[in-house]
Amino acid sequence: MIKHVPVMLDDVMNNLPENLEIVVDGTLWHGWHSWVMLERFPSIKRLIWFDLDPNILLDTKDRLSKYSDKIEFIWRSYTEIESVLSDMWGLKVDFILLDLWVNMEHFKDWTRGFSLNYDAPLDMRFDNKNKWLDNKTAYDIINKYNIIDLTKIFVEYAEFTEQKSQEIAREIVRARKSNPIKTTFDLKNVLSNVWLWQKASVVIFQAIRIETNKEIDNLKLVLNQIPNILSNWWRCGIITFHSIEDRIVKNSFKSLSKQDWFNLVYKKAIKPHYKEVEKNRASRSAKYRIIEKV
Repeated sequence: MIKHVPVMLDDVMNNLPENLEIVVDGTLWHGWHSWVMLERFPSIKRLIWFDLDPNILLDTKDRLSKYSDKIEFIWRSYTEIESVLSDMWGLKVDFILLDLWVNMEHFKDWTRGFSLNYDAPLDMRFDNKNKWLDNKTAYDIINKYNIIDLTKIFVEYAEFTEQKSQEIAREIVRARKSNPIKTTFDLKNVLSNVWLWQKASVVIFQAIRIETNKEIDNLKLVLNQIPNILSNWWRCGIITFHSIEDRIVKNSFKSLSKQDWFNLVYKKAIKPHYKEVEKNRASRSAKYRIIEKV
């Protein structure tokens, strides 16, 4: 059974400001980081959780029922943090956490098309109930995007060369002319035609997932909101797992730090301890960056 393990838990806890009262967890992932916050910081009065997956929200709500008087569950994207806080409470928050890793529950549910190890429809949406997102699935991307757009995805999100990305895109377009590419195994077979095996195919699947859920666009949107929703003297921490995500966070925090009212808590990203990597291989690419509003 695949289990979602919280990454860099000690690093998050050790860098929290004291006397926290209002916290936002923008990526719930079963709430392990926030659960430990609630256990260690009784000063927390309100913890606001955002997640696109209603199943995760319901499961976490049941498990943490003893804190129900402190928790607000929001079935929305973290890109809407500013508008939700403004509409509902007009709040500014003391700490914002974004853990940008994909919840391993999504891979456990083989029907959702996140894993190339199981034959399933090409969906890959975090919110497969489609309440807040548009209706675009991985199937739409693979079967409707032209060669130029597919190439761009593979260059930007998979970090393949332009030449290889074009080769993959052309093969996808060629293959779908005969029959739509409907499932993960259909796509896996197409990728094998351009000599992409398991490891390289995983990267292509990741790139398609990023495009399906607009992960890079959403990260940029929420970074623009941080100055408006963070209280003075409080912090925002973001854990990334992809070099593109980390570059965006790094540049955004660096730009903010040039203003008089923001400060980088650490000049360089915190990386997981080698003992954590030994226990949880998924943490090996993690980087944690923290900025403080001063």
